[in-house]
Amino acid sequence: MHKKIINILKNAIENYTIELLIISIVLIILINTLFINPIIGKCDNGDFGRLMIYGDIDNLSDNYKKIYDYFLHINYSISPLGLPLIFYKDWVSCSLVLKISSIIFFIINGFESNLFDIRYIAFVYSCIFLIGIFFIVNCKKFNKFSRILLGVYIILFFTSTCYIEYFNSFFGEAGTFAFLILTLGTYLNLISKSEVKKRHFIYFFIASACFLTAKSQNIPMLLFMLIIYTVLFISYKNIKIRKTIFISSIIVIFMCCISYFSLTKFINENNIYQSVFSGVLRGSNNPKRDLKELGIEARFKVFKGHSFYKKTDGLNPTSKDMLTNFYPHISNFKILFFYLNHPTRMWQKIVDAANSAYEVMDVPGACNFVKGEYAPNKKFNAFRSILIEKFPAIHRNIYIFIAFSLMYFAICLLYLVKGRDIFVRLLNLMLIFILVLGSSQFILPVIGAGHGDFEKHLFLLNLSYDIMFGVGFVWVINMISKVVKIVLKLVVDRY
Repeated sequence: MHKKIINILKNAIENYTIELLIISIVLIILINTLFINPIIGKCDNGDFGRLMIYGDIDNLSDNYKKIYDYFLHINYSISPLGLPLIFYKDWVSCSLVLKISSIIFFIINGFESNLFDIRYIAFVYSCIFLIGIFFIVNCKKFNKFSRILLGVYIILFFTSTCYIEYFNSFFGEAGTFAFLILTLGTYLNLISKSEVKKRHFIYFFIASACFLTAKSQNIPMLLFMLIIYTVLFISYKNIKIRKTIFISSIIVIFMCCISYFSLTKFINENNIYQSVFSGVLRGSNNPKRDLKELGIEARFKVFKGHSFYKKTDGLNPTSKDMLTNFYPHISNFKILFFYLNHPTRMWQKIVDAANSAYEVMDVPGACNFVKGEYAPNKKFNAFRSILIEKFPAIHRNIYIFIAFSLMYFAICLLYLVKGRDIFVRLLNLMLIFILVLGSSQFILPVIGAGHGDFEKHLFLLNLSYDIMFGVGFVWVINMISKVVKIVLKLVVDRY
């Protein structure tokens, strides 16, 4: 028995040396940052409640100032009565993560404790994240050098606190991050197989469905994801596999519909209100004209700059007048067409997004710790945040974003069109999806919610461009290494 275990471990080390090394380093960083006191996480800004309801989780205090004290909270009250609640209002896939976290909590504590530790949810997110990384680094279609480069890049960039701190929170960004990494990993695992099985497709479809529904902001990306599903259907001729792809695609669409239509009236009103009064009218020289063009009475311009949550000064964003004469006459499509009809205004919003990119990715401060436990000397990876601090002009220059995007797209398109190997074509299709994902965030957040929580809503822009930069980094280093090899070979042959 002991010999079998030793042989299994031996084979694992021999066959997965790179993967085990990368995963081990990532695991150490995750444990130190998220699980060893003083832990690092995110404090509540008012969004936690949407997810907490799925675990019947609540704050330990009813005092508003204690709940929103700008510090990380570790412990929350929890009840097992919330376990059966699967689908409800404002449904997102992160609720499944919370559900699994709650089940683990109750199993470990024997249903005897009602004090939920937020590190349980960090544990589940960390597992998803690690599985995604394993699949990425394990892709045997990449040479060892590329896999090592990918691993090093992942460690430096994606274990930075500005990303993994979300795991200790109830924010949807945690799910967006973890599930996007898992989506990329399962996709690479799928397209790199010489003998693909149905389960490889199922892994990818589960991951992509969870990513698309991690936040309502991600749902529009279903349109491009369907292109990937279609290309997979065309590329794989096996009838059973095609049936799996078709059925899985329908399920993903259904899940996205559930998430979209579960959005509460309050959330929809909040978002559309922000889209108009802190979006379209922000910086407007003629608010009355803009409102008329949107099909809204000009008298509502008094709400410009007025918070949705503020019901004083005679202005109530949810008054009977607003519910009757404002919300029924406006939609995100109207706002989109407004910007399309005013390209200079759209350009300004795009520039605003670029100027606000990476704003929420600071080095951890007191608000990322429990009150009274701020430890500036705690060891953690802040590599990504330090780069942003040192080179803000590079990270917030719209022309750099455009130049990089065009070069990235041109190279991916070339490989997509000219690539003879199915792996190369499918890989570059997904890489273009990441570009669409990131570039769309220059305008989608302002259409969906104006400048409300604007910097936070650019999280997907930050993440997508960090992924693209990593792809570009590995590609450039590989090209350089190939050129060096060719030059060295010529020199050796000559002499």
